Amino acid sequence: MSSKQYLDALASERKHNQKLTYIIAAVIGLGALGYWFAWRQPKVVDVHLAPDIRAGDTVRFAGGRATVPSPNVYGFGYYIWQQINRWQSDGIKDYGQQIFNMQYFLTPRCQAQLQADMELRQGKGELRRRTRQITEIPGFPYSENRVLRDGSDAWTVLLDMQVTETFGGQQVKDVYIRYPLRVVHFDVDRERNPWMLALDCFGSNRPARLNPADLKPGTDPAANLTAPRLPGVISPSSLPRETSVD
Repeated sequence: MSSKQYLDALASERKHNQKLTYIIAAVIGLGALGYWFAWRQPKVVDVHLAPDIRAGDTVRFAGGRATVPSPNVYGFGYYIWQQINRWQSDGIKDYGQQIFNMQYFLTPRCQAQLQADMELRQGKGELRRRTRQITEIPGFPYSENRVLRDGSDAWTVLLDMQVTETFGGQQVKDVYIRYPLRVVHFDVDRERNPWMLALDCFGSNRPARLNPADLKPGTDPAANLTAPRLPGVISPSSLPRETSVD
């Protein structure tokens, strides 16, 4: 082999080795990029399924979290609020105990508001030997227009509830009240709060007493009823009229 042929073969081999070096570097780079991308993906995916899920329904994810359906938000707000207002024997003991029991489903602000309300009622003598329970007003259950979205991680839930209280076994209250509960995403402690939602009490709204004359049994609940007055949100139609709560 002549020296020229030897040099040509050596140059060709160097070019081949250089190409291999580039290929190996590209593979390493792509591998590192793939590893970084995989590391960035959520390790846990939260799925919220509506109770009436049907064939063909889709679940949308953002940041490893599915959108919470309106029925789930309503059900959460109803359950937690009903538990807080469940005083089985004596409001002095039961109110504080229920706040403690539900603490992982309340924002710190809401918990402080409930504590202040309990102390105010206790100072007025409205808790001793009191029992309380709240239930949905018959004929006014969940509907889509009772859950108002406030951004991507907050909702206003309109609960129309019948509130009954007794003192020493005698009924002292039986009223209809609308509670505009604010529900927020609350990913703080998944072990104690798997819903990752919390009540933020009423936000900028306030509860209001409903007029029983507007609640006509045996008729369409949406008939002849006007929208509530809720500041800062778009009020849904076809819900009972309201007056302020004393």
